Amino acid sequence: MHVAYRLGVLLTVVVLGCHGTDGLPNMGGEAASNEVRINPGLVASGQIRIEPVAARAEALSVRTSGKAGFDEEHLSYVSSPLVGRVTDIRARPGETVTQGQTLVVIDSPDLGVASSEFIKARADLMLADRSYTLAQQLLKAKAVARKEFQKAEDDFVKAQADLRRTRERLLSLGVPAADLDGALDTLHVRSQFNLSAPINGTVVERTVTLGQMVGGDPAQRLYVIADLNTLWVTADIYEKDLPSIHPGDEVSVRTAAWPEDELTGRIDYVGNTVDPNSRTVKVRATVDNARQRLKPGMFVTATVHTSSSATVLTIPLAAVHGEGSGQPYVFSALDDTRFTRRPVTLGAEANGRVAVVAGLSATDRIATEGSILLKAAADQHPSS
Repeated sequence: MHVAYRLGVLLTVVVLGCHGTDGLPNMGGEAASNEVRINPGLVASGQIRIEPVAARAEALSVRTSGKAGFDEEHLSYVSSPLVGRVTDIRARPGETVTQGQTLVVIDSPDLGVASSEFIKARADLMLADRSYTLAQQLLKAKAVARKEFQKAEDDFVKAQADLRRTRERLLSLGVPAADLDGALDTLHVRSQFNLSAPINGTVVERTVTLGQMVGGDPAQRLYVIADLNTLWVTADIYEKDLPSIHPGDEVSVRTAAWPEDELTGRIDYVGNTVDPNSRTVKVRATVDNARQRLKPGMFVTATVHTSSSATVLTIPLAAVHGEGSGQPYVFSALDDTRFTRRPVTLGAEANGRVAVVAGLSATDRIATEGSILLKAAADQHPSS
């Protein structure tokens, strides 16, 4: 049935200019919206439904922009502890490596010297041990002077110290302990040094080439290895939002490349200084990146789900009119027969309801189902 016909049958409409009369609201000092009066039977029959504005406590979320970067707790810059020439390259950019895996082989004279010193220390300790054992036996038999015994003891202690020093040096260069603890006659001087990966991860940068001399510059970086399963996201938080942000708050991250893919993480650092230009504070979140879609350097949208809460007003979407033509509005019920048009500012939508940022209070009642009848009546009888 045509709406105008239904209104003609069912409604008695009186449109009044509302200038502070009859207890109608005053909208910022200007005339309020028109009052619409209806037959009380429309509410009683359920053709027009009146509902209170819903108020609920909702966790506050702070949305901001940020940038992804390496998780520096799982990042390694690899350099050579020895001077030498690269003779073999075994890991390339983009490859996944495990801790202890050989990255490059370096021919190093320094390693040859360290290896030779270790073998000599092993032999010296063996000789010093024999001499010390013999001196103990002779001292017990009173066949040697105390002074000679003490010299044998000192030589033995010194030989032990030299062996520990040379062994630790080789271990620090990555030589396996099993290669050092075998029989003396199986040891040999070695000059090839295997530079290995210090962590599990992905080779994200390689600057070494075959035949290159390395190790002369302490700042020289041959490889950068990063575990990309977790990344850091650094975001800017405005001063007004800072009281709501705490370490441990959950963060949702989205990228322009995969807007449907939401990554999660938690804030682990809140900055201590304010940027004088943007008036923001840096916060950092560690984000799970198991699928490795998030790339270091990507710009992201980050939503911080804070532990703070605020009262949020929501209304059914069916109660809202005028969204496509200007200022949205609803019909606020003065009683079961009188309504007034109330402009509102809306927020996010979810599950058939929409948040009201401004224009209503928790004590208001509004027309929901059937409010289209009120709109038609108001449109049919505009204020003069």
